[in-house]
Amino acid sequence: MLIFVSGSVNAGKSTTSKLVATQLNAEWLDFDNFQKEIPAFQLSRDIPKILAAGISRINELDDLGKTVVANYVLRKKDYERLRNELKVEKQYYFTLAPRLEIARSDRGRGLNEWEYERIKYHYDTGVANPSFGEIIDTSDMTAKEAAQFIIDYVTTKEQA
Repeated sequence: MLIFVSGSVNAGKSTTSKLVATQLNAEWLDFDNFQKEIPAFQLSRDIPKILAAGISRINELDDLGKTVVANYVLRKKDYERLRNELKVEKQYYFTLAPRLEIARSDRGRGLNEWEYERIKYHYDTGVANPSFGEIIDTSDMTAKEAAQFIIDYVTTKEQA
């Protein structure tokens, strides 16, 4: 099974997905870590390489029978690529979407100017309101509450 947590910069993807993985005893993959393996990484050019590395790793873990919880900023075309290239049968996608003013506030990470502007770009281009998966307004939720929401949702679907 795959649980994928998306959302803009500063939405809480890493914190929330790590909590979900811990509670489910699942493997946790932060796709941002794959960029460290790409020499002279450039976001605009290298997103497909990050996706390829993540897809490969998820498929390896699935072959081992592992549940995977992953996170990254997903655009519609990235979601479609994952759906087409992953062998994982059960896939759940969630987007953390706090209100813009919350996402652009200091939530403990200290945003730089690029991140601050990138959040607005993500909201303007639909990253926080995609046409796929479940959208969670986390404006008034802690990461722990968001993680529990995801776990409860997946558990209910798995029991149906």
